[in-house]
Amino acid sequence: MTSVNKITAKNVMNENPTTVTKDKSLTQIKNVMEEKDIRTVPVLDDGILIGAIGYRDLIRFIQFNPEKTDVKKVMHQPPEFDKEDSLVDLADLRINSGRKMLVTKSGNSLEGVVTDREFLEAFQNSDELSKISTESLATNNLLTVFQEDSVEKARHKMLDNNVSRLPVLDKNGELTGMLKSTHVLKTMVKRERVESGGRSGARTGEEVNISGGHEKESMSKIPAKNLMERNLLTLEDHIDADKAAEKMIEGSEEEIIFVNGKYPESILAVKDLVDYIAEFAPGKTILVSLTGIDTSEEKAAVHGKIRKQLQGSIGRKIERAEELRMRVKKMDSDGKKHRYEIDTRLDCNYGLIKIEEEGWDLLDVVDNSLNQLNTVLRKKKEKKTDHRT
Repeated sequence: MTSVNKITAKNVMNENPTTVTKDKSLTQIKNVMEEKDIRTVPVLDDGILIGAIGYRDLIRFIQFNPEKTDVKKVMHQPPEFDKEDSLVDLADLRINSGRKMLVTKSGNSLEGVVTDREFLEAFQNSDELSKISTESLATNNLLTVFQEDSVEKARHKMLDNNVSRLPVLDKNGELTGMLKSTHVLKTMVKRERVESGGRSGARTGEEVNISGGHEKESMSKIPAKNLMERNLLTLEDHIDADKAAEKMIEGSEEEIIFVNGKYPESILAVKDLVDYIAEFAPGKTILVSLTGIDTSEEKAAVHGKIRKQLQGSIGRKIERAEELRMRVKKMDSDGKKHRYEIDTRLDCNYGLIKIEEEGWDLLDVVDNSLNQLNTVLRKKKEKKTDHRT
């Protein structure tokens, strides 16, 4: 296992990525991306990198005359990294840019790319991911669609919420499949034509069999169940995050759905792993010490609340933090309930801050402790600002 700050882009990047040229139509580019199973592709002009096109770009533009739309109007400029950047630097760039492909160049020539696939491969050997459970990283608030919902409705939900996948449920709320942006694109432009003899023609993308107006009408009539992927990577029990990366690579998937029987409870995507690694950037790392909690479920829930505050209001108020320690003491029970005392201490640029809270519900006491800590930090920051002015 290696620390993510010691894994470099040079050792992670793909030096021979699939590329397309600017003279290709959007349909042809879509076909290349489907054949190679990639989400973003670099665009070259006489060997020079001029931009990139991702699935989200295609979903927005391909319905409008894909054979004649200028590729330059659709492509975006991919974020650039240096080969000496660490995996943490790459993760931070991936999150802040919102792009799924990062590039490095020599002059104007493309030297390599880092996509979700390269992240997953590196995550298998990450020391940091081997020490945290997927329970702490998975998203519990699932965005879903039902089997009978239209593909058009799903497309809007993906674009509005900046996601590329939606679990599909039956009328009882049971998980039956996954609808992805790649599936949506297949309805927007035909993948291949059928010749008179009944055999499939060449997949060149030279023909577009659905026009802009008819495409939208057809998408509103196609139910999600007709396009969804049915073979999903699901788990009932949480595992270490580095093992989750291994399972995604083995299953050629970009997400794991954690289920309770047939009901989806949370989802872990590559972005969730990248998000976590981005937190280890120098100056952002805070050692969190949590003691006195018995179950892994409670520990994951408390860690989640601490992470949210450190990434949010508390994190914005501190310039430097060495360690946040939270000691939980379970007091005498009243029937089946226990009273909790929590001693919280934050060592930061304002010195050592101590907070003590108690109550009957563990997570409520955690919230109260963090809120009190946030209040103290706000007052100290305001006092420091007033002193400077």
